[in-house]
Amino acid sequence: MIWGFPPRGAPASAAGAVRGRGRVMLDGLRRRFHPDPLRLRVEDSIRRGTGLSRGEWLLEELPHPSDALTQLSGDLVSWCRERIAETRRPYGIDHLALALACAEPGGPSIASTSFGVFRPMDFYREGGVAERVEGFLVSIHVEDLNERGTPVRFAAALFSWGDVARETIFADR
Repeated sequence: MIWGFPPRGAPASAAGAVRGRGRVMLDGLRRRFHPDPLRLRVEDSIRRGTGLSRGEWLLEELPHPSDALTQLSGDLVSWCRERIAETRRPYGIDHLALALACAEPGGPSIASTSFGVFRPMDFYREGGVAERVEGFLVSIHVEDLNERGTPVRFAAALFSWGDVARETIFADR
């Protein structure tokens, strides 16, 4: 096959398909050697930690009280509310992501979850992310943690796309 020409006997419409594949390849190469400046700014901003809030809670008292995770869920949800209230939302870009993990300090993970990308309203609504956070923490049984006989660390990472957008796209406004 000659570049840009369909094989002998192929319909004429095949020429457009061949050229289309070639264009896709060239566009990919062009992006690789001339990356989008906005994309680079966004990636750099994320690498620097823009929009990322981290929280940590340590359950040290052994054995862990039966209501420890219920109390922790209230603390963690309150922390999320405070962080969400502080996020920037330029032109309605208000998307967030939340991940939680539980582990022995310096040890392997016991449990973790991610709540994907959501909007602040999804956090507050009935059956929303706040209730799912509480459900995740309650699903970790205190009895199982007490069997380990060690303190347990809970960590949360909340990411704001609005903060990144404010620093990169709308930085000059």
